[in-house]
Amino acid sequence: KIRPLIERVKELGMDAVAVTDHGNLHGAVEFHRTARELGVRPILGIEAYIAPGDRRERKATGAQDGGFHLVLLAETNEGWQNLLRLSSDAFLNGFYYKPRMDRETLSQWSTGIIAINGHLGSSIAHHLCRYEDSKDESHWEAALEEARWHAATFCDGDGDEPRFYIELQRHDVQRQLDINPHLVRLARELDLPLVAD
Repeated sequence: KIRPLIERVKELGMDAVAVTDHGNLHGAVEFHRTARELGVRPILGIEAYIAPGDRRERKATGAQDGGFHLVLLAETNEGWQNLLRLSSDAFLNGFYYKPRMDRETLSQWSTGIIAINGHLGSSIAHHLCRYEDSKDESHWEAALEEARWHAATFCDGDGDEPRFYIELQRHDVQRQLDINPHLVRLARELDLPLVAD
């Protein structure tokens, strides 16, 4: 619940917090209002579902038809407006199992948005899990290609400030622990920043 979350964040001495609902921005207004009221900076975002191909395609492929996960955070007011566009289009044009975005919409509305590759449900993790299982270099190359595309899409233009991060998680899910070294290697190879979550 939003109020207890923000109260706990404040109690811990943190000055900002994000809420990234899966596939929607439904909690954003209440979250923003409550965070401001309690003196905590709200970071508005969404845990987006990204179609494996065209978001308008509605055929079962067996490969993440509901979409890969990608965390998107508004860095600026323009970024917030772009999150609204992305979310609206995902429901209106991309809905198949879940409201989905795709490379076309992300490229069109990426300005002012910070992206984080996401957990085991991300496209990068998908390829890295296959690489971990098979050691087939084509899966490693596919993960690199995904990361390169995201880094090129979510960039500030002059390369000074990264807007695409590789996410690490550490918990009791062995699959995540198995791919964490690959995530670190990928980030180092492409000079991408890491974020722990």
